[in-house]
Amino acid sequence: MMSTAKIMIVEDEGLVGLDIQNNLQDLGYGVTPVFAEARYALEYLEQETVDLVMMDIHLKGEMDGIDAAREINDRFGVPVLFLTAFANSEVIERARGVGAYGYLLKPFKTRELEAMVEVALYKHKADQDRDTLEKRMQRAHKYESLRVMASGVAHQFNNNLHAVLGNLSFALEDLPRESPARHGLMEAEKAAWKAAELSKQMLAFSGHGFIKPAELDLTTFIGQMKHLLKALLPSSLVLELDLADSLPYVMADPGQLKQIVISLIINAIEAFDGKSGIITVRTSLKECDKEYLTPLRFGEFLKEGLYVFLEVIDTGCGMSSDTIRKVFDPFFSTKFTGRGLGLPSCLGLVQSHNGAIRISSELENGTSVRVLLPALEVDLADPIRKPGEAPVWQGKGTILLVDDEEVVRTITRTMLERVGFKVLTAKNGVKAVDVLSSHSEEVVCVLLDHTMPGMNGEETYRALCKESPEVKVILCSGYSEEEATREFQNGDLAAVLQKPYGFASLIARIRKVLDS
Repeated sequence: MMSTAKIMIVEDEGLVGLDIQNNLQDLGYGVTPVFAEARYALEYLEQETVDLVMMDIHLKGEMDGIDAAREINDRFGVPVLFLTAFANSEVIERARGVGAYGYLLKPFKTRELEAMVEVALYKHKADQDRDTLEKRMQRAHKYESLRVMASGVAHQFNNNLHAVLGNLSFALEDLPRESPARHGLMEAEKAAWKAAELSKQMLAFSGHGFIKPAELDLTTFIGQMKHLLKALLPSSLVLELDLADSLPYVMADPGQLKQIVISLIINAIEAFDGKSGIITVRTSLKECDKEYLTPLRFGEFLKEGLYVFLEVIDTGCGMSSDTIRKVFDPFFSTKFTGRGLGLPSCLGLVQSHNGAIRISSELENGTSVRVLLPALEVDLADPIRKPGEAPVWQGKGTILLVDDEEVVRTITRTMLERVGFKVLTAKNGVKAVDVLSSHSEEVVCVLLDHTMPGMNGEETYRALCKESPEVKVILCSGYSEEEATREFQNGDLAAVLQKPYGFASLIARIRKVLDS
């Protein structure tokens, strides 16, 4: 056989040591010089690496083989195979105590030598593999523990944030616009939503927080990007913001929406070719009919209704009608080779948000790119409710609220009663089924928590549907919609509501479910 293993020999009888060295070389192993004392072997190991030490138990010098083996194991982690001319129970016990990988009784045959060396090398490799696996398992268990902890903390965090945001929402609803307390409450609300973002990051770490669309105020979103957008502009250009107040929310993925905005800004910058000018970012609201929507990119697929729009206007060189027709073609560019993916990519993102794009431009007269996104649940006659006014929409009937957290039940019940609903509550799935059984004729909707002890959300949902097959259930979860609904079949749920949610989001979602 041939082996790349390197073996150290520690033997105080020169002829015996030389014989072992020759046998090992004949078997194909690499060997060190023969050392008569342990101290010389230790000095060698400080400079060189070996795979196995074959050591006589009785050695010259102050340190015998067993003491030397203990130090070799502790300092270098090298396996030791003992050599001895005699072995009694005491010697064997001491050898076991230092983790010996076996012993050979002298004199021994070449086959015995080869077998013991191979067994020792194999056992040591197995021990190393086991140690490596154990360390990996320990890291995996530690990481999994952190994931579970992060998920649990985020779940509780969301429940508490739900109460904070709900009460802040009530306070802002009740305060008149001129109240000096409004500013402080609005700042507190901003901080609470930032905390909600932190909760989402914790859920992402736990493996439950996937990127998904969220209800966004487009004006607030652009305002938060102001410093980033200014940093993108060269010193020759000026950024102006014309942002409408109190826009209804849109459903959009924050990361993709940011990419859309940046793509439009970069496209506008390139229209100046180093010259000075102005780039304006505008948000507004528009009721769009088929006549307006049809000419837009993807507009022919959109329904009539209210749309929030984001518009980027530049005073640059403008485009011809021929260029406008090609501007969304992949790799088309009026600039240098290799550009031209910005607007096509932007178009795809807008399409995934059920939106449309409209471009207006003339040579030497600048360009306007308008992105339209469908507005969420508003009253068309009076889409924006002013703070302090009564809610535009009033609910009727009874809602069953199922959540294991008392703080969530309390604040959500207050929200629902505020718009006219009668509310029944249950702190677990078993109680929810009992309540529905007694009130199935009057319950118009169920708000069901996703994560509960005992019966979880999916199990509770099945039991509720068995009790009342026509019941409408809105699943409330801090997880992403994809994660929360993984165990549900398509069409099972009436809707999914992301925790923490504000007053407006809750009522809009319930209204949509009941109106449908």
